Amino acid sequence: MATSAETLSRIITELVKAKPGDYDAAVELLAAKGYLPKKMTEKKPVKKVSIFASKAAEELAEAKGLVWPEDKEGSGNNGKVTVKDLKTLSEPKSAKKVNASPTALQYARDNGLDISKIASGSGAEGKILLKDVKDLKVPDDVEKGEESEDDGVKLKISPSAAKLMKQYEIDEEDLAEVEPTGKNGTIVAADLKELIELIKEEE
Repeated sequence: MATSAETLSRIITELVKAKPGDYDAAVELLAAKGYLPKKMTEKKPVKKVSIFASKAAEELAEAKGLVWPEDKEGSGNNGKVTVKDLKTLSEPKSAKKVNASPTALQYARDNGLDISKIASGSGAEGKILLKDVKDLKVPDDVEKGEESEDDGVKLKISPSAAKLMKQYEIDEEDLAEVEPTGKNGTIVAADLKELIELIKEEE
């Protein structure tokens, strides 16, 4: 519907008198006076910008009912939330990786010991070894006042086993549970198979 000359004249008068600073201010002024059609005064819905980096991330959040913290940015472009971010949010935080040998970790698990109580182990770069974990638990024979068995026997290790130990950062303490199958009780490469598999699982 065309604007009448009279209405147009009033609009111009209002604009000259009020001198609105911008388009939105002018629309607001004229809407308040009733000079604009309803279509112009209706506020258009603001398009919501998705915080998700992809449709897959959005669907995952919806499916699992995940709410991303408002004050936290995602790892995607422009801080968008990725599927990986959501998986990290939904999965329970795993304990900080402990610098410990596989047998030390296994012994701690088997005996219900808290390995995190050990600030620094006796291995290289503070690595926690089996003997460090055993120190957390006072042996029964010590409690009874008996002498504990001296296990300071020098191990016999074949060159191939020694090479694997270096490759997988296996300490001699880790070999406590390894059954030697080589000549004269020598630990050979094959004896380390289970221990290496355990290390790979921990990685």
